Amino acid sequence: MENLLDLLAKFNAISIPLSMEEEQQILYEYVYATNKLEGNQLTLIQTTELFKSDTISGNNIRTSDILEQKGMYKALKRMLLSVKNNEKLSVELLLDLNWLCIGSLWNEDYYIDVKEKGQEKGSFKISPNVISIKKNNIEIEKIIPLSSPENVVENMTELVAKINSSNKDILDKAIFIAQEIWLHQPFVDGNKRTGRLLINFILMKGGFPLFEYNNKKSDYNSLLVEQYYDHKPNLIKNYIIETLTSKLEAAIISNSKIKKNGNGFRLLL
Repeated sequence: MENLLDLLAKFNAISIPLSMEEEQQILYEYVYATNKLEGNQLTLIQTTELFKSDTISGNNIRTSDILEQKGMYKALKRMLLSVKNNEKLSVELLLDLNWLCIGSLWNEDYYIDVKEKGQEKGSFKISPNVISIKKNNIEIEKIIPLSSPENVVENMTELVAKINSSNKDILDKAIFIAQEIWLHQPFVDGNKRTGRLLINFILMKGGFPLFEYNNKKSDYNSLLVEQYYDHKPNLIKNYIIETLTSKLEAAIISNSKIKKNGNGFRLLL
């Protein structure tokens, strides 16, 4: 963590400028990477095309994949706005982020089962759910979440209060809330996606840049399960440190290659 903080200080000291196109591409990459972890089949090129032109090309494109990308983009923008406005972590923010994630699907003919049970948009789950533990895409166990429909509001209120009052460093708090969202399963869907947004929310409030979950060496979801099931406490922490370290180092190196004083021809008056 200490080396990561040194890198962050260097990164913030050089104040790397990004064009609007570069900033937008980072958002597209985030949407693509986080939804790919949940089975979205759109490529990065298709995701970029979707957001730039509201059109998409390719074969056998699922409507649900398009709606997922649009919903996550809205949730991501909401998270970034909350960072910009120095918003405090709250139950309302948790609900906003989650329902923006799945809202585009919810507004269409999806989630029929939970709708018939009386689930309303913008609320925590009202029916029981389970966590499927998988290894190598094979289910090995089902576990009951820490929260039930009867106590989920109370548990999420306590979780938010615990994070806000904790003296732990921001990385530990970010990892903790993502883990707890997954284990409590407070939402009808999108729990891991919401947890990943919350990791970025907490870290960005501490000065870190937005990072995408596209580490080619390891899969975030698999590490989340392995960390819990095999009692390996630092898997997600190491994943985030490695991902952020690579991102910061690349940005610093890129900045060093920018010509500070051009020697080109200038017209004179």
